[in-house]
Amino acid sequence: HKQDHYQQQQQQQQQQPVRSVLSGFQTGAEDPFAELDAVPAPSPLPSLTTSVGLGPGQGFSTMDNVSSSSKAAIGFGVSPASSSTNKSSRSLASNSLKEQKHSPALVNPFKSEISFGTSSSAVGILQQGSGESASLATAMTSLSNKSMSLSPIKQVSPSSASGTVPQSTAVGMSAMNAGVKMSQVASNVTDKISSAFANVSMTTSSGDKNDTEIETTLPKTTTTDGPLKRDATQKELIQEQLARKKAEEEARIHREKELEWEKNMEKEKERRLQLASSVASVDGQVRSLASALPTPRAEGIGSSRSTLSSMRPGEFGSTGPPILHPRGKNPFFDPYGFLADSKGEPTRKFNPIYRVQPFWALMNIDIYIRRLPPGPESFTIAAKYDSLAKAISFICHIVQENEKYWGGSSGMDAPLSYLKANQLGMEACIKFIASLPHSAGASGKQLDALFLSFINMFVSIVTKIVKDQQIVLPGGWQGLDGKGHICLYILRYHGEEKFSFTVCNTGDGLQYHPSKLDPTSGLELKQIAMTIWDIPRERLIDSSFWVLLFRMQVYPDKKNNAEFLYTKLLPALNSRPLWSNLDLGPSEFLPVPDKITRQNFHFLAKLALTTVPVVGARSSQYSSLLLMNAAVDLAYRSIEDAPPGSMDPEDTRILKLSGRNLANFGSNIDANTVPDGTLGSALSSTWDLLDKLLQKLNYSSSKPMDQHSHGMPASALSDDFAKGSVASLTAEPGLTKHPFFGRFRRDNYDAVVKELMGEQRPDPILIPAVLTDESMPAVATDYQTAASSLYRLCHACSLLLHQRQLVKNAPAFVASAAQYALTITLPMANLDPKLCFWRKKPMRRETQTNLLFLIRRMCRIYSAATSCVQQSRGLIAIRTTAFACAACIADAITRVKAVDDPSPFSLHYSGECEGPTEPFGIEAGSFETLAANMPIFDAHYTSLRFLCLDYLRGVSVKLDGTTRPTIFNYDRSMVPMKGDIELIEQLSIELALPRPYPRTEMACISNVASLISGRNGLLIEVLPEIEYFRDIVFHFKHSVSGKAAAPSNVSEQFTWLPHHATLKWTTKPFSSEDNTPMYSVTAFHETSQEFVEVDVKTTSSGAFKSFMRFFGKGKEEQRKLSAADPTNIVNSCGEKFLKGKSKPISVKTEDDILHLSNSELPTFGNVLKPADSERFLSFLTAPYIRIPLILDFFANGDPGRLAALRSKSLQLIVDAAMFEPGRWRAADFTDIVQEIPVMDEEKLQSLLATPLGNMYNEIAKSPDVLTSCIIKMLARALDMDVGKYNNKSTSGPLILYTIRLAVRVEGFLKFALKECTTPGKPRPRGLESLDCVKIEEAMRRIRNALDKQAFPILEYWIDPTRCQDVDVACIIHAHLLYLFKNYTYDDLDKHAISVLLSSQVYLMINHRFSNQAYDDLQDMIDPMKPPPSIQIAQSEIFDVIQKQRYEVLKYMRLHPKDANEAMESVVRIATGTGSRTRDNDKKSLTSRNWQSIGHPTCYGRFVPDTEDEKLRDGSYRKPVPGQSFEEWMLQVTTKAVGIEVNVQISEFTLQNHKMMLLSPHILNHKDFTHTRKTALNDATDLACAEVMHTTNRFWWRLVGRRYDLQSWAPDQRNYIDLPGMRNPRFSRKFPTQLRAGERWIEATLAEKLPLILPNVTLYMLPDDHSQSPYVELAGWIENSRDAGTINTHTLKEVVVFRNPPAINVFNVVEYGRRFFRVLEYTSNMSTCQHEVDGEPYPDRV
Repeated sequence: HKQDHYQQQQQQQQQQPVRSVLSGFQTGAEDPFAELDAVPAPSPLPSLTTSVGLGPGQGFSTMDNVSSSSKAAIGFGVSPASSSTNKSSRSLASNSLKEQKHSPALVNPFKSEISFGTSSSAVGILQQGSGESASLATAMTSLSNKSMSLSPIKQVSPSSASGTVPQSTAVGMSAMNAGVKMSQVASNVTDKISSAFANVSMTTSSGDKNDTEIETTLPKTTTTDGPLKRDATQKELIQEQLARKKAEEEARIHREKELEWEKNMEKEKERRLQLASSVASVDGQVRSLASALPTPRAEGIGSSRSTLSSMRPGEFGSTGPPILHPRGKNPFFDPYGFLADSKGEPTRKFNPIYRVQPFWALMNIDIYIRRLPPGPESFTIAAKYDSLAKAISFICHIVQENEKYWGGSSGMDAPLSYLKANQLGMEACIKFIASLPHSAGASGKQLDALFLSFINMFVSIVTKIVKDQQIVLPGGWQGLDGKGHICLYILRYHGEEKFSFTVCNTGDGLQYHPSKLDPTSGLELKQIAMTIWDIPRERLIDSSFWVLLFRMQVYPDKKNNAEFLYTKLLPALNSRPLWSNLDLGPSEFLPVPDKITRQNFHFLAKLALTTVPVVGARSSQYSSLLLMNAAVDLAYRSIEDAPPGSMDPEDTRILKLSGRNLANFGSNIDANTVPDGTLGSALSSTWDLLDKLLQKLNYSSSKPMDQHSHGMPASALSDDFAKGSVASLTAEPGLTKHPFFGRFRRDNYDAVVKELMGEQRPDPILIPAVLTDESMPAVATDYQTAASSLYRLCHACSLLLHQRQLVKNAPAFVASAAQYALTITLPMANLDPKLCFWRKKPMRRETQTNLLFLIRRMCRIYSAATSCVQQSRGLIAIRTTAFACAACIADAITRVKAVDDPSPFSLHYSGECEGPTEPFGIEAGSFETLAANMPIFDAHYTSLRFLCLDYLRGVSVKLDGTTRPTIFNYDRSMVPMKGDIELIEQLSIELALPRPYPRTEMACISNVASLISGRNGLLIEVLPEIEYFRDIVFHFKHSVSGKAAAPSNVSEQFTWLPHHATLKWTTKPFSSEDNTPMYSVTAFHETSQEFVEVDVKTTSSGAFKSFMRFFGKGKEEQRKLSAADPTNIVNSCGEKFLKGKSKPISVKTEDDILHLSNSELPTFGNVLKPADSERFLSFLTAPYIRIPLILDFFANGDPGRLAALRSKSLQLIVDAAMFEPGRWRAADFTDIVQEIPVMDEEKLQSLLATPLGNMYNEIAKSPDVLTSCIIKMLARALDMDVGKYNNKSTSGPLILYTIRLAVRVEGFLKFALKECTTPGKPRPRGLESLDCVKIEEAMRRIRNALDKQAFPILEYWIDPTRCQDVDVACIIHAHLLYLFKNYTYDDLDKHAISVLLSSQVYLMINHRFSNQAYDDLQDMIDPMKPPPSIQIAQSEIFDVIQKQRYEVLKYMRLHPKDANEAMESVVRIATGTGSRTRDNDKKSLTSRNWQSIGHPTCYGRFVPDTEDEKLRDGSYRKPVPGQSFEEWMLQVTTKAVGIEVNVQISEFTLQNHKMMLLSPHILNHKDFTHTRKTALNDATDLACAEVMHTTNRFWWRLVGRRYDLQSWAPDQRNYIDLPGMRNPRFSRKFPTQLRAGERWIEATLAEKLPLILPNVTLYMLPDDHSQSPYVELAGWIENSRDAGTINTHTLKEVVVFRNPPAINVFNVVEYGRRFFRVLEYTSNMSTCQHEVDGEPYPDRV
């Protein structure tokens, strides 16, 4: 009926006569006097299909009605792309738009005007007669070739212009062809046309009447032309003169007609005004002028009242490109049929279509759905191609279904028939994707062969494409990582041997596409489909281009990227710059889709289908509207027969959103972008479709009563309330009850818990460890005490590490104890045997071997413990020193000739063996150079380092300066060296060990490596001391220049044990080419113990190479670089280098610093000005004098410099500059400075070296600047105190740093003074010139500032009444403890021991020491922040505790009253009941008497006198009859104690429960996170105490928080074995025992049950569910089995709803011994109470 009505309308319009202007206005035409209305209306937009001289029924099809002799206005459409190709055209357009605002709608059709206001602009040119097409073509070509001078014109109202031309219409296709030619010439006119019309120009002069003048420029003639050419030229001149006269005559006639038209218009206007004044309304008021005028044509659509043509979307006007169709008349090549070798098309099923994700993407409703970015698996190139193929398949399905339903008898009448050829091109694209070689998984030669076959096949397709046909190709590229980028290409043949190539891209590469700004929204628009025009055919039928294009997708390469495609391949197609193609054809700018939309490729597929790169084609936006219409039409047809109430609510929402988005999309289509005049019909059909869809949805959608009727009686579905009428508020019982709530409620839960929590766990037995023994001296006095102390410490350390789960910070305590034993307990070796502790007295071989064994054991313990604690440069420096002490002591012990049975190894090593032998030694290696770059904050360890260097040089260098043979040089080579070979050779001879024969070098090396490594156990079996000494030296060497000893990929809670540090030796070939055997050493889970090569020479190039060997490695290696080295600072802190994109540079001199760019110069978070930064770095280039320069830089001058020291980076650098020991000067070095400057860098370094370190050198030679600056910095920092500590302010971190700096300097002053004032002891080398008086005075001033100013400030900050922040309190307590670092026994008092004890106990309870690196220069997330954690390295804190423990315990033993007060302070601080000096309630309680438990194994465990008296006298250890050893041990170690302060490990125990920090596993548990962040102020650590631990449950009480925590262990029961786990009432088997009325349950579950619950037998209640709104079923499903499987089955509960039909599947799970139903699957989210992961609208029933 609609088609008949449409044809009838067309016939009526064609039969309407052409009327004169004077006879009035034709009905349906717009009135030129419409703007005379009293209320002016918005200016109407011009018609999309009509131009000047074309009326509603007078399109190009009415040309036959035009008289050949009549004067005509010639109109032709100018598309936006055509007008935009010429600059003069754009300027005309802007002038036209300006004129529109002020000109009336009355336009004289006889005036020659050109309108560029819209895409349907018109150009009028005078022409007389029907045979003047040649003149017209000449004039139009002249218009395009020459510059046009056009006057401003008036806006042409479409209706008025079309209705006022007497007997006029369009001239015909000649005008249209001329318009097309003008567009082409404006873009890129061919040489032939340009030369033919080079002398013809057209100018439009502005005048009162806008007359048009056509001028002809005469060509110049030359005398050199031949006679024939002159005759031709004269003939042309005559013709041009005649044509000019003819044009002038036409212009005169046109002007006369123009004047006549204007007169007639004036008369008509007067007549209309008279008519309007005579018409009045009923109430006497005069109506508007519009009411007096003839009824105009329909107002149109929208506020613009645009009138639209009635052409159908499936038709094209004369302006559109030819339509290709398989059933059409034009030649057609089917690319899909060619590739598939089939005449048919693929069949697909999307039913119902509105439930699939591509439909949501097409209708843009997926923005209302929670969209998650695709997972990593979708980033592979194969997954992307799969997604693209699915998206293309859906788009093709829409076109197929549209044509099936609307195709008509010809099969070409569907709205999307014009896209049929494009659809087949898209189908071919799917085949191309499947045919790409990499899709088959081929590689190598097979891949090459498949690729060649693909290229040949594709080129043959290109040659078969017919004119106006296009195909779609897969595009993009693939990288080396298996990922890549996907886009689409469109190849179209335009005829005349020309192609176009369009790139449709939504991601990487869009930067190369043209863009512009949306004038309404201001958003950026992109030409997403960018076309390369005018491509010669020969370039595309040549396979070269296609090989380069497709190899980017087939062969992964790092060069495959957007740059190669856009800058190399595409410009080569037409030999033009990329953006120059913008002016060669139409272009469409669209918004760029969001990231998630780009990744599913639906937008890309739609764009490839709807893009037609040809002039006059429909825009992609308009084609998208038709495509969306077709999709919604498919959705409507799928629900057309739906009964009332049957539609699912989610389906209803989807379709309503689709309709709304379709309406919005259609209303935003710019009418000017549809040149063929079909928008009207398209929007009309959209209106009808949406109207039908809404009516159907209102009819078939289910009502709220259907969804929420579960559990209601049957009457509730038909009562008045269900019908919308409420007569009474009285409801039946149970209507408000939800049937699924409270099903697992247990009112007797407490009784259930008691049954389920299990038996109480036995309390752990904590074996006490004594790190400081009362009976043992701090320093060994003889061999026996040395061995006994080592043994006891080794035993205590092992106990702590084995009980690491019970003793907090056990590795840190062990590391400090082991370090103390190696550096203090064991006296340092001396080169002089008479003065050496280890050699001046006789020693038995048993003692010698035992000492070496214990030292090696201690080295293992120390290595394992230091691998578990927080890493820092200070720790590395002290660790190397401790291992160096161990090596020196072991060397001295090895040299001892035992008095009873001398070891052959000792005799040969010491050179005391009979015969021609000489002593051996060990070298310092890189300990002399590399270890000089690591700061040592303790004065004693700094002194020890240089004593070790003195000793090692003495044993490796003879008195005459020549070197001795040395052994175990692992840092130089892991291949046995000369000294090793000589020593083993001598021992083999003496011990009669087999030696290699013949004695080649390779055989000797192999033999030595085998014996030393133990692979051949003959030597170590006889002389075990070689093994001990070998390992000790290896630990020393590896600590200096070795790579990371332990792997870093272990959890922070993992603790290395001593046996993990055991060195496992073997041999292996040096390389695959070199079979020379070398040592292979592993430890810490088979981690290879390797070394970093270090250059011995200190030249600039050598130093930088050595720097790069460490800088380019891991964090462990980088920490061994100097933090005061300008090269390290610049490369670690410069902004340019922090980005990681620049190569490291060398910075050695001031010139290097001055040449740094702003991005290379570090400003440490902008805390230093660039000028100050340059000055500061310049000081670092002079290590010998940098200490006073740096201190003066911060102490004096700009206060901002001192404030800058709050930042972590500057603190690290200043610490390194002051406390790095620097190069060592040997005692036999006698060279002096003889020239300035010293050009030899190595010599300069040796001349500026010091015998005891840079800090001691400064103290001895120039202490004034050092001490005065330290005191001044401390005083200025303390003056900044604001009364509290704030991590974000400057004062807090700055005060703490200056305190640390002052304490460290005080330690060096104190040690130097002590070494120089000890009676009978000579001054150390390097301190000969020390001024003891100055040093003593400086110490007094520093200590006075620390005690009287700094200490009160710190205690004020942590007063419990002011500070409730535990983290801040931990920082301050750490610094209070650090204040007393340098105290000796003589300095202690009750004030000092109370601070030392209370602070360390508070830290152990409330602070969690992290393994995070303390001083990593490159860890610069925020350089302005202070150091992490407590701002002091963990190793320093525990070193202070270890060092002071012996003195504190001694003081407490000798001063019991002071000890009592100190213990009470500890209790107050630990329990939070007061400060160190008073209780919070200000009540003075009597101090209890505290005493250590009376047993040697419990020394240091203090208990008050309120405890059992037996604890103090030791009688508590007597066993009770019947006790087992375990019960007895638990009693004497744990149960017997109520309140205890363990000074050995800084623990406080209350009521037999130690206070500890909550486990990180519990702290970060998801069940506790909310409470911790809200109720507990997001605490990072929480102190707790155990309440009761049982087999299945742990119970903690948070100290001072009023919260308890219970943690349940995993349930070990198999639920299917528990009786009654599945409800016994569920006895009826499904579906065999269903009743007749219950078949609705089977109908709902029949299709889904085998898929979602395979092999599951369901049971249901025996009740009749024929009328029930829902039913519950239950059954067991078998779980997959593995080693850890406990539950063999999972209980499933299925709830089936009746209306709308839906299925919910629940897992019955246990959590905390409570059972819950967890929704696992739902077929309809609207009927469940939870949002499941995955598709929000899954497969509904």
